[in-house]
Amino acid sequence: MAKPVFEADPITLTRFLLSEQQKAAEATGDFTILMTSIQLACKVISTAVRKAGISGLYGLEGTVNVQGEEVKKLDIISHDNFVNAIRSSTKACVLVSEEQEDPIIITDEKLRGR
Repeated sequence: MAKPVFEADPITLTRFLLSEQQKAAEATGDFTILMTSIQLACKVISTAVRKAGISGLYGLEGTVNVQGEEVKKLDIISHDNFVNAIRSSTKACVLVSEEQEDPIIITDEKLRGR
């Protein structure tokens, strides 16, 4: 019998994380929440990359990052999406990025992780 083209019962990242979380009695779910937030950022960025030509997102943004590299428009979109996703997960206190010289300190108590 031929293998189906599409898996009918795929193991997604969320499914895997939840399955592994259930195996650990001491798991709080914090890592799962953080990874789910990162997963969302990846999906949004993937959509932006697919639509980059139509949306005019190819090319340089006009600034230079802390490593001296010219920043591309998609770099900024990726940076903003990761920062916003991780911040909204409420599981982080400080973020660092090559797009910013200084650390991003989450000061809002409602969004700040432990």
